[in-house]
Formats: sequence, C-alpha cells, structure tokens
Amino acid sequence: MELSHVVHTRAEAFEALRRVAARRGRAIRLDPPRKRPDARRTRRNIAVCDALIDLLVAAFGMDGKELRSPTRCRRPVARVRQIGMYVAHTCFGMAMTDVAAGFARDRSTVTHACQIVEDMRDDEDFDAIVAAFERIVRSAFSTWKLAGKTAGRMAV
Repeated sequence: MELSHVVHTRAEAFEALRRVAARRGRAIRLDPPRKRPDARRTRRNIAVCDALIDLLVAAFGMDGKELRSPTRCRRPVARVRQIGMYVAHTCFGMAMTDVAAGFARDRSTVTHACQIVEDMRDDEDFDAIVAAFERIVRSAFSTWKLAGKTAGRMAV
C-alpha cells in the first residue's frame, strides 16, 4: 500500500505519523502552529513607513509615487528608498519583514538595502547624509508620538 493513496491532507499525514509512533511506543511532538502577524502591529508599521516615506520625499526632493512604487526605478530613487528602509530598521527596531511590508518590498530586498547602506556609511559624506536624516526622523517621530498620545491617535 502506497501512502500517496491514503494521505491526502496535512491532517491525515499527522494522524498517520501519530499512529506509527504509537505502535512503536514513541511519543511525537508537533511544533505549534506559527502565529499570524498581529494585524494592529502590521498596520502601525505600515503607517510608520508611510510617514517615513513622506519625510524621504521632503528631505531628498523625490517623487512620492516613485518611492512608493512596487516596481524597480532609477538608481537615485532606489538609493533614497534604501536609506528609508535602513532607517526604519535601525531607528525604530522594526523587523525586516515589517519594513518590507511598509515599503511594499520583499524581506530580502530590505536585507540587501540595509547591507548596502551600512557599507556605504564608510564614506564620510554619505554617512553625514544618513546621520542627518536619522536626526530628522527621530525629531519628527518624537513629535508624532506626542501628538498621537494627546489626540488619541495611533502612536509609534
């Protein structure tokens, strides 16, 4: 008898595994199901990234549509987006998966962006630009936090 004719679903596979283990006198331990991402946290992180993109637009004079576009774009726009991803990850401590959701990118893209920006910070001029933007972000978001708490809106 072939298992492919008996087992059609994941539940059936687990049941078959449990029965085989019971016959052999062994206990099995199945990993608990993975937790779904918290929808509130996801919405908050997307809102933070959206506000961060607005700051990128203002600070670097970029087109907001290009920065928010899920497709590839010109190198200067991509570099500014990479700076935004890096700052979201380092300043806010956001997981790369959350940054990816906020920037409509894949997690591996965020990883690459953080590595690129970190490597480029060896250049003093580039480091000064990123450091200045980090100061702007910290200042803007500390104000946003206070406004969110006093007005009853979402706080970072």
